Amino acid sequence: MAPGARRWPPPIVYDGTLYVLGNQGILDAYDLTDGREIYRERLPHVGGGFSASPIAADGLLYLASEDGDIFVVQTGEAFDLIATNTMGERLMATPALAGRHMYVRGERTLFAIGTE
Repeated sequence: MAPGARRWPPPIVYDGTLYVLGNQGILDAYDLTDGREIYRERLPHVGGGFSASPIAADGLLYLASEDGDIFVVQTGEAFDLIATNTMGERLMATPALAGRHMYVRGERTLFAIGTE
């Protein structure tokens, strides 16, 4: 990465809304039909930033922070942080969804989260 270059997770489009997560934890949501900003909110994280890509499934956004927290935000017209899951180690990679499981690669551990 070039000196002074910014690291931003790539945006995600889900159910007609563009979600943009800044490295410092500010989440913006925009309506794709008219471009209006739906909301702009800061996630309650401390320390490092965000570099993993956001993922979405079943009406939820999953936002993995470098500090090891996965923030779960309800999609839609209003910002609604419904959970913060602490993984206990640094997260840099984008979580992966397969079937009813989420796979999260931490600094030392590969986590499988889901139901049978």
